[in-house]
Amino acid sequence: MVSTPVGFRCPDCARGPRPVAYQTTGLLLVKAVVAGILVAAAAGALWGKFPRWEFYCALLLGFGISESIAWITRYKRGRELQIIAMGCVLLGIVFSRAVMAWDSPFLTLDLLFNHPDAPGVREAFQLRVIPDFLFMAIPFGINWVRFK
Repeated sequence: MVSTPVGFRCPDCARGPRPVAYQTTGLLLVKAVVAGILVAAAAGALWGKFPRWEFYCALLLGFGISESIAWITRYKRGRELQIIAMGCVLLGIVFSRAVMAWDSPFLTLDLLFNHPDAPGVREAFQLRVIPDFLFMAIPFGINWVRFK
C-alpha cells in the first residue's frame, strides 16, 4: 500500500496519469532539439572566439539552452528534455573547441586529438580539471535542475 493525499492505495492505482508538465509530443521534442542546437552553436562560437570569458560563456550556454528549450516547449519538463539539453550542452562545448582550433594558426584539431595531455595543448583548449572542467560542468548542472 502507498500513502497518498486521499488515503492508502495500491501501487498501481496510486501512480495515476503523468502530469501535464511532463507530457511532451514528438513535435515538441523536435522543436527542442532545433532550438537547443541553434543556441549551442551560437554560444559555442562565442566561447571559441573569447576563451578567456569561459565562466560567462558557460553561463550563457547553460541558461541559453535551458530557457530556449523551455520557451519552445511551453515550459515542459522531464527526462526527455534533460537528455536533449545535455546533448546540446555537449555539442556547444565541442563546437567551442573546434572554433578555438579554427581561429588559431598554431592549434589544430589533430594536435588536440593526438596530444591532449601536453600542457600547452591542455591550457590552449581549456582542458584542465580546475577550472576548465568545472566551468564545463556549470551548463550541465543548470540544465539538469531546469528540466528535473
